[in-house]
Amino acid sequence: MRSPGGQLFCLTPWEGAVARATVVEHPDGTCSRLDQVCLDVAPAGYEVEKSFWTALTGWKLYAGARAEFDLLGPSPGLPIQLLLQRLGTDSASSAHVDLACSDIEAARLWHERCGARVVGRWPHWIVMKDPAGGAYCLTARDPDTGRLRGGFPSEADPPAPRS
Repeated sequence: MRSPGGQLFCLTPWEGAVARATVVEHPDGTCSRLDQVCLDVAPAGYEVEKSFWTALTGWKLYAGARAEFDLLGPSPGLPIQLLLQRLGTDSASSAHVDLACSDIEAARLWHERCGARVVGRWPHWIVMKDPAGGAYCLTARDPDTGRLRGGFPSEADPPAPRS
């Protein structure tokens, strides 16, 4: 299927998955965990996409830590959340995974040794490309709690829902 913005996705039967991905320990002792799927949406279609994903999932919509983010928090027990990111330019809708990292700089070094490369940096995340060109982010969210260092809210302690 495709969302109104053209994001390809699949509907599959639920098979009882309720556990979060396991924490992966890196050789240097730091760790990371698959944390969320981020939907990258052009500004022109953002409100339509936000409404679509909210209606499709039935999940609560929360304001993100930054104005360009909204979070769809799943029901308790579901293993992953959706982050909607309003892009700064018009481009095709896309999606990527975010990995919560105990130390994003140490994780970056490990990922680079594995063949990934840095394509962008922000205060709380680093955008990477894997050897095949797929984008993903290393984030400063705690792999155990899901909380962003600096006290920003997360699914572990969600802010008030948006109306």
